[in-house]
Amino acid sequence: MPIRHLSPAPVWQWFADICSIPHPTYREAALASYIMRRARDRGLEARSDDKGNVYLYKPAAGAGMAEKAGVILQAHIDMVAQKTPDSPHDFDRDPIRARIEGDWVYADNTTLGADNGMGAAMALAVLFAEDIEHPPLEVLLTVEEEIGMGGVRAVRSDYLQGRYLLNLDTEEHGSIYLGCAGGRDAEFNLAMKSEYAEGERWKITVEGLIGGHSGIDIHRGRGNAIKLLADVLNRVSDRHTLRLAAFHGGLLRNVIPREAYAEIVLPAGQGDGLAALLAEAERQVRAEWGVHAEKLRIAADRVATHSGQAFCEADSRRAIDLLCALPDGVLRTSDDFPGVTETSICLSVAHTDEQSVHICLLMRSLLETPKDEVSRRLTALARLSGAALRLDGDYPGWTPDASSELFAAARQVFRDYLGREPRIEVIPAGLECGLMQQRLPEVEMISFGPTIEGAHTPRERVEIATVAECWELLLRVLKHTPA
Repeated sequence: MPIRHLSPAPVWQWFADICSIPHPTYREAALASYIMRRARDRGLEARSDDKGNVYLYKPAAGAGMAEKAGVILQAHIDMVAQKTPDSPHDFDRDPIRARIEGDWVYADNTTLGADNGMGAAMALAVLFAEDIEHPPLEVLLTVEEEIGMGGVRAVRSDYLQGRYLLNLDTEEHGSIYLGCAGGRDAEFNLAMKSEYAEGERWKITVEGLIGGHSGIDIHRGRGNAIKLLADVLNRVSDRHTLRLAAFHGGLLRNVIPREAYAEIVLPAGQGDGLAALLAEAERQVRAEWGVHAEKLRIAADRVATHSGQAFCEADSRRAIDLLCALPDGVLRTSDDFPGVTETSICLSVAHTDEQSVHICLLMRSLLETPKDEVSRRLTALARLSGAALRLDGDYPGWTPDASSELFAAARQVFRDYLGREPRIEVIPAGLECGLMQQRLPEVEMISFGPTIEGAHTPRERVEIATVAECWELLLRVLKHTPA
């Protein structure tokens, strides 16, 4: 059955339309134009800013709604572009091929884009409906959220008049989110000397890890392919003279890397013991990581007899040491929110070119000062290794406000509909609410959404039943927002 036939039909039809137009980060223009064209054809006011964010407006609908304060529905329209190694999908050209499997909707070996296409679909379904009661409505659809939050940084506060904001970008149904982590990018560049080398060229591959969202999944112990490959190379270099020829792992700063590979040059005859060494490493990791390593594969394949350029032994050693020493994972859990990650970091990307290795990390924290402490730690590692370090892309967390009138109204709606207390959460990942709070300091905000699992991976899926329930909650919250 096509997803268009699922219920609630207005939401799934919009989500199907969103899936039909490629929209990875930085390439959202076609989708934005489509949405604005449909809005104008419907007689709705639509505008965009210089960055490409979309602003849509609709008057209040229903008795007494015009006297209420305006509401902003907010989501982002870019998606993380990840696929399985064997997928031929082209994110610039191909639509997302959504499929129903049991109680869930998946994509065909790619990310689904329910993060945050489902939130955008719900906002648009409200906007285009003729039978839904709501206060004066503004829909803000941002771009470039997944890489640096570029869209929300450029939001025009003078384009928005709403008193309350509903962010639709969280992924655990039945929860109301009141806060999120801020973040900061760290980029290392380690210059490497190339020299002529002869010997055996081997490709060492780490693959089969689960990966995930580098914020909400960082505590799950799923492993990091870059860190594991660095450890494997460290083991090899302890036994053999090793020259690094290439290292490639990870694609995006906000994704835990699932696979990585390196090409190394060993003196002739020294590669014979690699298989046994790697098999032992794989056995140990499987024993430590359990279910997270069920599909793990660590393998060495001889590429060719090498006669050409490779990085010198000393610089190869420095690069491996740096990758081994860089922090990755949960650094501290919260005292105020039990079980929630306060501060974390993910080593997301590592790639070599002919002259250097480039490494990207994304740190996150519910507080501002821990980002500074982590930055000082990274600065010390840069000095020790001789690498250049750039700290950039800082964005603030979203400070919880439990006294908010919007939160009180939404909490009662959730309680009445669910028959229980909603979970009140802060998320150890970045939401646009942190930057929106800076731009619209008088606006009260909450966030909620349907259940989405595997975000930022080809296993991403959205639970069908929770879409319907989240839709009903959204309609009820709109009807019961404070005056």
